[in-house]
Amino acid sequence: MHPKKITFLDTNGGIKLECKFNSLPLRDEKIIEKSVELFNDHEPCIIHKSFAMKKLLFEIDEYFSKVLPSGKGQIIWENVPQNIRELLCINDDVIKIQLDL
Repeated sequence: MHPKKITFLDTNGGIKLECKFNSLPLRDEKIIEKSVELFNDHEPCIIHKSFAMKKLLFEIDEYFSKVLPSGKGQIIWENVPQNIRELLCINDDVIKIQLDL
């Protein structure tokens, strides 16, 4: 079960970003890489781009499901695998992710 809301927290416990799971900020270069992998499309149309984004979100969801099967709780940002962190367009000062249903 994937979380409905994700909050990225900084060292002071302040909220850096709060969004719905399907609105996670994905890096454009990662979306294009996935589009190339799936469709050999370096300039994806909206359909290819949307599908690539969905695949990337699925990868993130798989990770969250393994770490927090209930779909809620906190994860230390450093403990998130590099390949997942690289998908997200998040500032370096984030230290925790809060997942909520």
